[in-house]
Amino acid sequence: MAMRDGMKLCAVGAMAVLGLCLTACAAVVEKSVDYRTSSVSLAPGEALVVDFGTINPTVGDAWVITREPDPAVLGPGEERSRYLGDEGETGAPSEVAYRFPPVGQGTTVIQFEYQFRGQVPDDAEDQQRAEITVTVK
Repeated sequence: MAMRDGMKLCAVGAMAVLGLCLTACAAVVEKSVDYRTSSVSLAPGEALVVDFGTINPTVGDAWVITREPDPAVLGPGEERSRYLGDEGETGAPSEVAYRFPPVGQGTTVIQFEYQFRGQVPDDAEDQQRAEITVTVK
């Protein structure tokens, strides 16, 4: 009897490990929007990706979060960047986006601001802001 119980326990453990592996390997669902989008709705479990297109961080271009989302709705934003230059090349642009993981249901607002070398540009034509209202259902 003890051996049968041990086999059952081992089988249950193996199924649990397999379930965790399948969950970890499952494709993450993401919804990508342009930073000029004013509002977006997400399905349960869907992460938000805000795309800022191509900028050049090597000269000082940056988009920064000026208002974090409600932590009960979305997790903190993680910046993603893909360098577009050749290996060893200096000064090429990058594709930049921020990813926000889902936490719970509700509505929140995220705000961003364009900065050049850590400052808002003096010229009004170069000043850019973005505000996105996000609803997670």
